[in-house]
Amino acid sequence: MRHLAICFIVLLASCTTPKNIISYTSRTLPIYAVDPPPQKIILFNNYDVAAKKFRDNKEQLFLQLIDTMMYWAGQRINENTGIKTEIIRGYTQANSDTSISSLITFHKASHAILVNYFDVSFEQTRVDVTKDNDGSKSRKAYYDIISDISYSFYAHDSLIKKRDLHQSRFHSSRSVASGLLAAGPNVVVQRDDAYRIVIESWQEYLNYFFPGEKMRSRPVFTKKEFEAVGQAISRQDYEAALTESLRFIDDPDKAKAAKACYNCAVFFDRKNQPGEAKKYLRQSLSFATLTEAKQMWNDFE
Repeated sequence: MRHLAICFIVLLASCTTPKNIISYTSRTLPIYAVDPPPQKIILFNNYDVAAKKFRDNKEQLFLQLIDTMMYWAGQRINENTGIKTEIIRGYTQANSDTSISSLITFHKASHAILVNYFDVSFEQTRVDVTKDNDGSKSRKAYYDIISDISYSFYAHDSLIKKRDLHQSRFHSSRSVASGLLAAGPNVVVQRDDAYRIVIESWQEYLNYFFPGEKMRSRPVFTKKEFEAVGQAISRQDYEAALTESLRFIDDPDKAKAAKACYNCAVFFDRKNQPGEAKKYLRQSLSFATLTEAKQMWNDFE
């Protein structure tokens, strides 16, 4: 179950010089560590979807999304940390700290994660107008898929932290007669994309509080002096690729040494050795300011 997110999330990397892109799962450390650690967490939905009077299909989809993602989140917490979790399905009204505390006590838990707000929608981002050969105009509208979810994390009757997470990414484009009146994609029809973006939100949320894992796609230098690195990657021999990169970490050519150290950082990150990865990343940045190294460093901060 913990690898379910990998099936949904594909991260794409682009670069200006020829490199290989390698994808792997790396472990992440929580940004905010809960102290003392939870003994048992209940997860429940505190957002009354039915009260919003959505169309029946959309209401049903949202309820399914919330329940399914809470189940996934509970499984991931348990598998990654050993903390017990319990999912309360459906809508649970809890309007005060006292009512939340009562729920935590009733379920013999120490903590609770609540969904306070939930929405997945499509937003038109722009309309491009082009003039055809016959003088007529054609319009193409572009749409992003968006999720907005609000979560609260409680310990007994005390709010630890509330987080409002917004996810947005390009979804599709379509020819339209009028940009202003153009209907966007239907979230019920595009339910698979809704699941993908919702699980991204849950993953970001859980990574804030708990050890987790994240899919990475990183460029690796494989040209000229690093040709043997590329050959090793093509054989999926990443230890050999690391060894070949280590050959150049002290090269007099600082640009070459920076690329070598960056490669080493990627391979150590792939081995789930973040300490070693950060060491080589610092060394790379001390030699030269590589865009790839800067982007990778941002992931560690």
